[in-house]
Amino acid sequence: MTMKLTMVGSSGGIALDVSNVNRAGPSVLVDVDGELLLFDVGRSAHPNILRAGYAPSSIEHVFVTHLHSDHGVGLPDLVLSQWIASGKNHWNVYGPEGTLHLIDGLFGDDGAYRADIVSRSEGPARRGLIEPRIGKPLGRPGFNVTEIAEPGVVCSGSDWEVRASFAPKHSQPLLASIAYRVESSQGSVVITGDTGPHEDVVEFARGCDVLVHDCTILARTGFYTNRLTHTDPKSLGWVAAQAGVKTVIGTHIALRYDHPETLASYPGLVAESFSGQFLVAEDLLQLDVATGDVL
Repeated sequence: MTMKLTMVGSSGGIALDVSNVNRAGPSVLVDVDGELLLFDVGRSAHPNILRAGYAPSSIEHVFVTHLHSDHGVGLPDLVLSQWIASGKNHWNVYGPEGTLHLIDGLFGDDGAYRADIVSRSEGPARRGLIEPRIGKPLGRPGFNVTEIAEPGVVCSGSDWEVRASFAPKHSQPLLASIAYRVESSQGSVVITGDTGPHEDVVEFARGCDVLVHDCTILARTGFYTNRLTHTDPKSLGWVAAQAGVKTVIGTHIALRYDHPETLASYPGLVAESFSGQFLVAEDLLQLDVATGDVL
């Protein structure tokens, strides 16, 4: 049995500075003995899943932390590319209130991609091009959407269980933000999505093996002085220490801080409070959850 984590994408927010776009949008893949769980689907998630050596068609469960566009803009690419390439037409999607509206708005009978879906599933390319390639009839994409209304168990598999918490503090009350915890016999992983440092997050992450946590800003100054919208390295160290985690990965790196000299200061800031393993997220970083070893 194995449990592996892949940072599919590690950037923060919208790519405002196109001269320095070295990271894909927020996305984390957890592999529990071959069962794939995808958390958020940011920009370029689909090609990075392929680069990590995974077949996107094997992903059955997609979890949305919140409905900001940078965390879901890669969803149409993932769904439609795999639909055409492999015939995959079923996804289980979990997220906050509004997730069903998003899915219907993209892929429903009157959705944004209606013409694309109809032309490929009913047009001449279906039998002449697509079906011979995938070896089966092309059914329209379908979704089992679960909107999470309260904390608790969301779903489970052969050796894993996913729990949700509304612990993250981000853009409430305008939208809900959810953190997810994957528990397996091989270990535990918490993905916070965007959040400030908060005791509710500490409690939800308590004792986990790997914590994937927002680390968007460099310091709690200016706009962020008294706001919990995002987290800085020093505060991240406090969260990790209070939660008693083994490894913390700081992710959602803002492009204005994505420079070697700036990122080199992060370990020291985290270490002011936290003595465990700290990693600055990088695209395609892979970790053995049980041992904490970088693969």
